[in-house]
Amino acid sequence: MDQSKSGQSVLFDSRFLDRYAGPIISDTGVAIVELVANAWDAFATKVEITWPDRANGGLFSIRDDGKGMTADQFQQRWGTLDYDKLSMEGNRSTPPPELKHFGPRDPYGRNGRGRHAAFRFSDPYIIATWRDGIETSFEVKRGVNQPFEMRQLASQQRDGSSHGTEIRATTVSNLAMAADTAREVLGTRFLADPNFEVFIDGTRVTFDDIPRHSMDRVKVEVPGHGTAEIVVIDSLKSDKTTKQHGIAWRVKSRLVGSPSWVGFDHERVVDGRTSEAKRFLFIIFADFLDDSVTPDWTGFNADSVAWKETLPRVHNAIKATLSEFTADKRREAKATVRETHFTSIAKLPPAGRERWNQFVDQVVDTCPSITVDQLGQVAGILATLEVSTSKYGVISKLHDFVPDDFDALDSILQDWTIRLAKDALDEIQSRLKLIAELDVKLRDPSMSEVGDLQPLIDKSLWVFGPEYESIEFTSNKGMTEVVRKFFGATSPVSRLRPDYVIVPDGSVGLYSRDSYDPSGEVIGTDRLVIAEIKRAGIGIGSDQITQPWNYAKMLKTGGHISDATSVTCFVLGSTIEAGENEPTTRGNVVIVPMTYNVFIRRAQARMLGLRAKLADVPFLQEYVEELAPKQSNLELAGIAASA
Repeated sequence: MDQSKSGQSVLFDSRFLDRYAGPIISDTGVAIVELVANAWDAFATKVEITWPDRANGGLFSIRDDGKGMTADQFQQRWGTLDYDKLSMEGNRSTPPPELKHFGPRDPYGRNGRGRHAAFRFSDPYIIATWRDGIETSFEVKRGVNQPFEMRQLASQQRDGSSHGTEIRATTVSNLAMAADTAREVLGTRFLADPNFEVFIDGTRVTFDDIPRHSMDRVKVEVPGHGTAEIVVIDSLKSDKTTKQHGIAWRVKSRLVGSPSWVGFDHERVVDGRTSEAKRFLFIIFADFLDDSVTPDWTGFNADSVAWKETLPRVHNAIKATLSEFTADKRREAKATVRETHFTSIAKLPPAGRERWNQFVDQVVDTCPSITVDQLGQVAGILATLEVSTSKYGVISKLHDFVPDDFDALDSILQDWTIRLAKDALDEIQSRLKLIAELDVKLRDPSMSEVGDLQPLIDKSLWVFGPEYESIEFTSNKGMTEVVRKFFGATSPVSRLRPDYVIVPDGSVGLYSRDSYDPSGEVIGTDRLVIAEIKRAGIGIGSDQITQPWNYAKMLKTGGHISDATSVTCFVLGSTIEAGENEPTTRGNVVIVPMTYNVFIRRAQARMLGLRAKLADVPFLQEYVEELAPKQSNLELAGIAASA
C-alpha cells in the first residue's frame, strides 16, 4: 500500500449532492415546500418570501420568525449529512417562550436534506440566523471535493427577544415557476394552521391561491348544533410523507390538535401508507364546537354531545369524498383481480362465481387502502375455499377476530407453516387429553388394569423422562411371556392386550429398546422399562418394590437381558408406605416407586403447565365431560384445572 495515500480523506464527485438530494434541488415546487417546512419545524408563525424576478434581477430570499440557531447549532445541523433530527431534537417541535400557550408541532423534516433546497435558488447562498441576542451569518456553496462548504461571515449583537432565520440568494435564479404558481403549491400544504402565515412578495397565501380543480367545499349538517364546512385540498401529487396532510379541525380561527389521519377517537380514517394520505388535506371549520374544545386545545371533550354527533358525520363525508376520488382506481383493481384469477374462477359453479365476485366488490369498496396484490391474494384464498371441504368455516372464525388476534396470527405464520403448527398443536392436544384421562382413570377403582390403565401408561412413557420419548420403546411380548410364567399357568391373559401381564393386584408392561453393533445389527437389549400398575386404592410397600427384582432376574436367566442392559422399573400406586419412597438400585436395575398424584403432576410439569393455562379451552372441557359424565360440574372443573 502507498503509505502517502493511507491518510487521504473521502472525496465526493460533483454530482453527489444532486443525487443525494434529488428533487429537493432539481424541482422548484419541492424546494420551496422544503424551505417553508423548515420554518414550520422551527415553530415560525410568519414566513416572508421574496420570489426571484429575472426581468429586473430580483433575488430570492426566505425569512421566518422561528426559533433560529446559535452558531454551534448551525454548524452541527447544516454541516451534517443525513442529520438525525429526531434523535437530536426530538419528535415534537416545542414553541419558543412567548408562544408557550401553543401546543407542540409535528416536525416535517427528519434527515435534514430539506436545507439543500436553497441550492435550487442560488449557489452560493447566504444564511443568517439569530437567537439569544446574537446573529451569525454564513456563506454556503457547493464544494469541489466535498458536497458543500460553509464559511462564517459575521457575528453581531441583536435584540435578545428576537429569533429567526433568513436565506438570501447571491445570484439571479433562472426559474420557470412564477410567484402565483408558488402560492398555489404552498396553499395546498400549509393552510391547516391559521397561526402559520406564508407571504410571497408581500401577499399572504390563502385559500384563494388554490386552483379550483385542487379544492372543494363540502357542507355537513349536524342537526341541533350547526353546520361544519369541510375544505378539501388536493395537492395533485403525493408528497414523501403525510406531514401537512390529513384532517385538521378549526374552531374560531384556531387549530385544534394537529393535522392527522387518525381521528380524536383513534379511528384511522386513511392508511398513512397510501398515496391519498400523502396528497389530501381536509380542513373542517366548526365554530359551533367552541364549547367542546379541551382547555389546552389539543382535542375535544369526548363527552360533548355536539362533538359526538359531529365526528361520525364528518368522517363519513371525508370517506365519501375519498371514495369518489378512488372510484377509477377501484374499478381498475377489480378488473385486474378478475383477469388474474379468470382460469380458477371459471371452474367454479355459478353460485360460487357469484359469491366470489361479490366478495371482490365488497373488499375493494370497503377497504380502499388494500393494494391490488393484497386483493389478489385474498381473492385467491376465497377461490381456494370454494373448492375446499371446509368451505367458509375459517371465514366465520376470522370474522370474530379482534385486531390483536390478526397480529398474533401474522406473528405465528412468520415462523410456522399451517401444517407444522397443526402438527405441534395436535401433539399438545393429544397429551393434554391424555393427562386429563390419567387424572380421571387413575383415581377410579372400577378401572380395568389391562383394558384401561395399562394402555394409558403405554402412551405415557414420556412422563417418566425425556429419554423415554423415543418410539423405539415398544412392548416386548417375549419378555411379557417370561414374566407371565412367573405367576403360573393360572395367570389370566387378556385377548385385547396379550402384551401385558395381569398380576393379582394390577398389571405389568415391559418396553424395550434394542442395542446394535457398529454394523447396525441387533445384538441385544439396550434399555428395558418395566411399568407395574397397581389398581386404584392399592398402596406400594416392600413386597411390591421387591417384585420387579424377580422379573429382572428371570429375564436375565432367560437370556433376554444382560448385565449391560439398563433396567428401570416404575411401580405406580395410590400411596407409598413410609420409608419406601426412594428409588433403589441393584447392579443395572433401578426401581422407582411413584404415586399416581406424582405421576400426573410430573406429566403436567413436562407439558409446561399448559393444562392449567388451557383449562377453559373447549376441547379439554368437552373431553373431561366425556370421561366422567356422572361427576358434578364442580368436580369436573377441579379435574380440568388441577395442577
